[in-house]
Amino acid sequence: MATNGNDFLAGIEIGSDKTSVVVAAPRGNNFDVLGFATVPTVGLKNGAVTSIPELRDTVEKAVMEAESSLSGKTIHSVSLCLFGDYFRVEKRQGTLEIRNRQGEVTEADQREVVRKAAPSASSEYEIVHTIVQEHSLDERRQIKDPVGMSGERLGVGLFTVTAVTRRVKDLKRCLEELHLETKSISYAPLVAAEAVLTPEELESGVAYFDFGRSASTLLVFEPTLREIEVLGRGGDRLNFALAYCLKITTSEAERIKKESGSCLLDVEPRELSLSNAQGESKQITNSVKVAEIIADELEDILTPFRSIFLKYRPAISAGLVLGGGGALLPGLAEFLEAELDMPVRIGTAQRFHGWEKILKNPAYNAVLGVVQASAGKHIDKKQDSSRKSGIKKIFSAARHYWRELS
Repeated sequence: MATNGNDFLAGIEIGSDKTSVVVAAPRGNNFDVLGFATVPTVGLKNGAVTSIPELRDTVEKAVMEAESSLSGKTIHSVSLCLFGDYFRVEKRQGTLEIRNRQGEVTEADQREVVRKAAPSASSEYEIVHTIVQEHSLDERRQIKDPVGMSGERLGVGLFTVTAVTRRVKDLKRCLEELHLETKSISYAPLVAAEAVLTPEELESGVAYFDFGRSASTLLVFEPTLREIEVLGRGGDRLNFALAYCLKITTSEAERIKKESGSCLLDVEPRELSLSNAQGESKQITNSVKVAEIIADELEDILTPFRSIFLKYRPAISAGLVLGGGGALLPGLAEFLEAELDMPVRIGTAQRFHGWEKILKNPAYNAVLGVVQASAGKHIDKKQDSSRKSGIKKIFSAARHYWRELS
């Protein structure tokens, strides 16, 4: 548990756009946020370190700002969440013949079949998450816990999330130079979903859509994790579309999107002044045209995900939960409700108190989620699994399996 010796947890999310730090203290099943900081990231592009000194300075600035609220306490260890094209998500399967005299599945059998399904050790990739979907036993499917059941052939389906080792080492080195210990590394969309989705949504079946700056990630639960789909198109695509169609810079497009953007075509018509690269107002457009451009680009972003929504639509009765900074686009929830014909809500972390400016902002779901996940690793050792519910079961089961394999 990344408690830093002062009964608090520290999480860091290092992204190409911003680096965020959250410090929180566990209070039963909830957390009190004690400190927070977010600063523009320098030294990282598309998930790859371009300058260790610059990135180190970025992290140092964020950590020092977060520490300023801690009454003299210092952060010594952190849990890190990351996202980028150096992560790889795979579905894998494994089988095992049951050979004991009783013909019953043992805990050792359960661990062994997971071991067989997991990827072999590699110097190029390191395993970040192993998430068991379900077991099978002979012809029986969708078994949550096969231990004690009788059969001849045990199967398992799981997800593995791996990261390129050298990319992770570069990021960890930046922390090491600041004398910060990396307690764990997590895949940002997964821990964001852990912090946002409710047990009721998971039991009903739900999708989580992380709409980030450079990529979009769709996760489907019913209630175990069924799909992870990553697309290298995010909020930046809206900026590029606006810049191209309106013949402006991408920075001006970002300003227009933030100040006047919407994806609803019934937006109130009004004129908008556009500036050139020198900051001079040279053009006029209107809010309806901006909304049309954004809506068209969103349609394009959604296209690769439509087959997944179609496949799982009957099973995700709780609908879609939005996260990531892109979820703040005005009208996005209503737009997706109409496009997908399902309920949509903007999701924020459920179990944190204080610092409302971050708790109500879906852009910080991942950094809050990695704090919650780091606490869960400690709780797993103290609580019987029968007391856990919802997504915590999914993630703590995965952590348990992988500890046994390591």
